[in-house]
Amino acid sequence: MAGRSGSGAKRHRLVMLERDEATPERIVRALRSHGCCVARNLVTPRVMGRVKKELDPWLERTPTGEGEFIGRFTKRVGGLVARSPSVGEKLAMHPTILAVMDAMLLGRCHHYHLSPTQCVSIGPDETPQPLHRDDAIYPFRHPGEPSVITVIWAVSDFTAENGTTQTVPGSHLWDDERLPGPGDKVVQAEMPSGSAIIYDGALYHGGAPNFTDRWRTGIILGYALGWLRQEENQYLACPPEVARTLSPGLQKLIGYQLHAPFLGWYEMQDPIYALRSGDGSMPGAGELLDDSAGDSALNLGSSIKRV
Repeated sequence: MAGRSGSGAKRHRLVMLERDEATPERIVRALRSHGCCVARNLVTPRVMGRVKKELDPWLERTPTGEGEFIGRFTKRVGGLVARSPSVGEKLAMHPTILAVMDAMLLGRCHHYHLSPTQCVSIGPDETPQPLHRDDAIYPFRHPGEPSVITVIWAVSDFTAENGTTQTVPGSHLWDDERLPGPGDKVVQAEMPSGSAIIYDGALYHGGAPNFTDRWRTGIILGYALGWLRQEENQYLACPPEVARTLSPGLQKLIGYQLHAPFLGWYEMQDPIYALRSGDGSMPGAGELLDDSAGDSALNLGSSIKRV
């Protein structure tokens, strides 16, 4: 597609923006041109301190992984919306991040949803993670319009020594035959706690080795087109009894929402129905055509965003 067919002679880079510069418009421009962008100090130390306090007990009881990709000296904790209120309300729902997702994803869907949520803590002696694409789980050809946008939040400082995320700027424009090689520039996303790297799911990236004696902790939040199955099963990670405690916006973001025209229904109702307290009686089937889908079944053809 236009603007994503190849890198040409353009010099790609990891764009770094300070908090007052990190507007949605600037981040989107960086993502489309280079595939990645760091927004420094996007949340306060107080917010990230709460996130750390909520997740530390889960990290303490979690063992390290058992593979090269997962990391033999790396701990991974999922289900973050249920386990950390601050991750859900302060990070996943951050207004700048959601504005970026609006611009990057809504052209191909009526709404997007949160896909994976994971706290990743890279321990001492961890080796480099193989460079990979987050959107490789879906059968789309590259290059193309984005289907996944990932945000990695720095809980601890990300440095060149402790396992920061490595990126290959511009690789979101590559086709499916090209792989990262010795001649491709790999850039490390060094950033302080409270910062975030946002990148196109087609961008090659991976965790760097940790040469220090301390753990490097980050949070991965992926956003995907609303008609794609979520990478993490959010309905098991955050079942109705837990989802009822969330704000309406976060309930919808994790998937308790009908995607127009009628994808993901429950008892022929919008799945938000499952979060309502009731007497156990069965509902009647609903029309299932929400406002964004058009006025009637005759509008179905135009209600679906074709790709």
